[in-house]
Amino acid sequence: MDALAYWYLFPLAIVIALLAMSAGVSGSNFWIPVYLLMLNIDVKVGFWLALLTMLFGFGSGVIKNLMGRTVNWFLVSRYLIPAVPASMIGALLVPFAPVQLLLLLFAILVLVYGSFLILIYLRDGEMEVREHDRIYWSRAVLAGFLKGLIATGLGKLILPGIVNHKRINSPAEAVGTVVMVIFIVNLAAVVFRLTPGFISDLSFYSDQIISIMIWVAPGVIIGGQIGPMVATRFSFRGMKAYVGIILLIVGLLILLRALSLVL
Repeated sequence: MDALAYWYLFPLAIVIALLAMSAGVSGSNFWIPVYLLMLNIDVKVGFWLALLTMLFGFGSGVIKNLMGRTVNWFLVSRYLIPAVPASMIGALLVPFAPVQLLLLLFAILVLVYGSFLILIYLRDGEMEVREHDRIYWSRAVLAGFLKGLIATGLGKLILPGIVNHKRINSPAEAVGTVVMVIFIVNLAAVVFRLTPGFISDLSFYSDQIISIMIWVAPGVIIGGQIGPMVATRFSFRGMKAYVGIILLIVGLLILLRALSLVL
């Protein structure tokens, strides 16, 4: 086990966690390309490892948001009711899903969301803000299912409904609430992916996973502490544009990987 071989993941982890936490975007959007393209890990193992990585980064962010009192527990409880069981179902379906399908779904979702963020920026700010008191139950079900199946989609789908809710007092509180939901749903997805067959696959990569997490875990913990502070200082508009550009690049890279497996 050559842990020093992955030292560069430590600063990279800080940057990724900072971006994810400050923009309320799932860190798996960035970690899946790292694990699949940079480290050439098996696709399904890479998806699970991205979820595991997020537990450290978002766990750190959860602590920071709790200390800053930027978590709306009413909205957290409402969105967990549909999202958690849906994520369990998605996770249990992973063994039956072809690798190409998982990659294509991930790439398409990331490309669409990245384009959406840039479109908002080009339209000179946020789309029309209308306060509401709704809980988007169907959106939460879909978001949880995608989190369990392809390790992403939760923050993208529920953040727009939370940020304009009447109970939200600031952008930082919206992000903090989404981060809490993502952390809990993410934990459910990690656990329910651990089928006997998949545990056997993980054992093959155990030394590499340990070597990677030695650097990644402390990096995302540090980034998770910095991210919420960044969220209080930057506008959603600027952060969404920056993250949108990164997501377009990520989506294209994963799409190319998926197509290379088909062709």
